[in-house]
Amino acid sequence: MNNQVKKSDPSQPSNHYYAVIDLGSNSFHLLVTQLLADNTFTVMNKVKRKVRLASGLDSENNLSGEAISRALDCLSLFANHLENIPLENLTIVATAALRIANNRDVFFNAANEILPKNIKLLSGEQEAEAIFIGATYLNSTHEKQLVLDIGGASTELVIGENSQINKAISLNIGCVSFQQKYFTGGILSKQNFSTAINAARLIIQPIANIYTTLGWQSVVGSSGTMQALAEILTYRQQVVVITKAFLDEIKDTLIAQQRIDAVFFEGLRADRTPVLASGLAILVALFDCLKIDSLQLSTGALREGLLFTLLSSKQNK
Repeated sequence: MNNQVKKSDPSQPSNHYYAVIDLGSNSFHLLVTQLLADNTFTVMNKVKRKVRLASGLDSENNLSGEAISRALDCLSLFANHLENIPLENLTIVATAALRIANNRDVFFNAANEILPKNIKLLSGEQEAEAIFIGATYLNSTHEKQLVLDIGGASTELVIGENSQINKAISLNIGCVSFQQKYFTGGILSKQNFSTAINAARLIIQPIANIYTTLGWQSVVGSSGTMQALAEILTYRQQVVVITKAFLDEIKDTLIAQQRIDAVFFEGLRADRTPVLASGLAILVALFDCLKIDSLQLSTGALREGLLFTLLSSKQNK
């Protein structure tokens, strides 16, 4: 299937409409697309809300009532965009924060009353595999690639080539959970960064040898942290390649800015600033443990992977 993304708004029967909802630990996303006659698809609608579900987890891993309420309000908004989507063309998934939450059934029961289809809770490995498909599906390279995705409550690492996944792991480290734990009170200091980076290294290091032994030829990233860094490079009119030197520069600038609510970079969207430091700490640890030289931004991630899988399954019937 030749999936070229087009920006247009043609009128087609409703069974040509497909939708994916991703209930992430940081943001909730809705992606609505339309499959065209030439097997390309056009993006009809994208909606994103910073729900930050992971920030609602308490010390016993229960979601607060406030976090559940924020999430349900977002789903009510999403539901308004699903009227023309056949149920078989709709995928709704939840990820790390809801894997962790002990009281997730409270949320699921209420959410399933709002949405036209029940939510599927992805395992960490399923999430990682979908991310790899989304990050590589439109990329014609035959190189072995390492794909990294830093979410709100988990980080996925996947190695594969030619659409074949060699290794997929999900780790319980994320930019929202790290922001709460290691940047308490919104303070940006050398000590906070050092503590956060070392904590991430302790979790990454046990699996690092598996990945470095498998090896790769290129590294791509697909999360908000990488997108934020790419925005800064784009504004500077520099090549959008993330290096260790660039990560160190951003870290030093964040420390100089002292507080999360004072974070500012030319070209960076304001909604990305609250978890930039925590995501950066995890990315620095990934570079260190896996001995990564450079990373490029991918064109897709979890939502695109779910969409491509949905379209492929429909076409194979």
